[in-house]
Amino acid sequence: MSSVPSAQPVQLSTIQRAHELLIESFPDLVSLPGSTQYSSDIAHWSKSCQDDAICSITPQTATDVANILSIIGRDDIRVPFAVKGGGHSYNSGHSSTKGIQVSMSKFNSLTHDPVANTVTIGAGLRWDEVYKLLEPLGIMVVGGRVPGVGIAGLSLGGGFTWKTDQFGLTVDTIVAHDIVLPSGEFVHVTEETHPDLFFALKGGFNNFGIVTAFTYEVHPQTQVYGGSIIFGQDVVDEFIRAFSDFDLNNKDPKAQLIVTFAYVAGQFAITTYLFYDGPTPPPGVFDKLLSINAYQKDLKTRSFSEFLTAAFRNGDPGIGPFRTANNSIPIVKYTVPILKEMVNQVLTLGASLTEKLSGSVVIVTCSAEPYIAPFAHSKGGAYPHPPTRQVTPASPWIGVQVSNDPSQQTIINNAIKQMSHAVQAKAVEEGQSRWDDLLYPNYASADTPLESMYGENLPRLHEIAKKVDPRSVMRLAGGFKFGQ
Repeated sequence: MSSVPSAQPVQLSTIQRAHELLIESFPDLVSLPGSTQYSSDIAHWSKSCQDDAICSITPQTATDVANILSIIGRDDIRVPFAVKGGGHSYNSGHSSTKGIQVSMSKFNSLTHDPVANTVTIGAGLRWDEVYKLLEPLGIMVVGGRVPGVGIAGLSLGGGFTWKTDQFGLTVDTIVAHDIVLPSGEFVHVTEETHPDLFFALKGGFNNFGIVTAFTYEVHPQTQVYGGSIIFGQDVVDEFIRAFSDFDLNNKDPKAQLIVTFAYVAGQFAITTYLFYDGPTPPPGVFDKLLSINAYQKDLKTRSFSEFLTAAFRNGDPGIGPFRTANNSIPIVKYTVPILKEMVNQVLTLGASLTEKLSGSVVIVTCSAEPYIAPFAHSKGGAYPHPPTRQVTPASPWIGVQVSNDPSQQTIINNAIKQMSHAVQAKAVEEGQSRWDDLLYPNYASADTPLESMYGENLPRLHEIAKKVDPRSVMRLAGGFKFGQ
């Protein structure tokens, strides 16, 4: 079953009519191409995931959102639209559009309830902004691992985090959603009040309306230890043995790593992001990795937000004018042969794509994200993550400098599938993956079948979508779609 509905032709006059009605109804909220607000509204982390909408609109209230949906979804209009929070989508068309771009940037409030031990956060904020706001309170929400990630996309797709081994995925810590349904009704969704919708929103993306705010559990936050380390190809075998040893033997849920094997314009490097949720890691936790000769090392005790800024390039401004392809590879534990295959694929594909796409800058990466038991705190939801099957999401990614040749995208799409299959085949051989393991929706490529992400939950999700959105208004937006 296809995950994305086939595009329906839309008359430009219909889009223009929607544009005119939005200007008439919201003269102060609509922005046109060429304006600073429009440029901000359509901006995305990856330029290949950015479209030139006919206009953008920035609602300020839930009532605004309801009225916008009533125009966009009107029977005589029904135009493509997209909803953007932080704009960090991996897939083109998932939060961008050539129709009407809805930017949630005005939903930027944060409210702490110390009695309930929760925070309610507007859907337009990014995780790095949230961490800075919470830091003076000495508390933390289980959210994004790099700067620039919007809270909405991560929270509606799953949410692997620096604290997942301690508290679960982001969806496991959500206690309520504020949402405007396709009908225009505003609903405060909890597991008690709307159990089906609460289930569907925990991994089901933008199929059920537009979420304006999320309420999360909070946890205490001290200073942390960590940063980045960069290694060269000369120590790859030593690094792989140390990294695999950490993954197979670490028992401390506060200790976390991400490693990225990267081919960048002909050069290979290993970047490790090291994190300990406390001022000082216990002796022995990272010793084998830290003993390896590194090109660059920036590790120290600091605040959580300082850790993010230092480790991830001072704010992760975006990758620029690159076409990109991405995917998810389910792996339980990272053995030495699996990690060697990742390096082999990065080097081989990097070289072959550089030759095939002569004149373009080529980047090929594959990231390993080890956890002790990421699903141990699972509370269910649309994205199945049962404690009985503890898989982690390895993340292959390819970027190529944009040229006038549209075949670039097909080439790298095929390459990402080749890399994903090769790495998973090695993991299956090692007993660390199964071909029927489900893929993580936030990393999955745009053409991933719904069954491959949602498994046995899919029929229920289809039924909820049909019930909540009988007129298929949300199917006018891009992304993985239920309700067929």
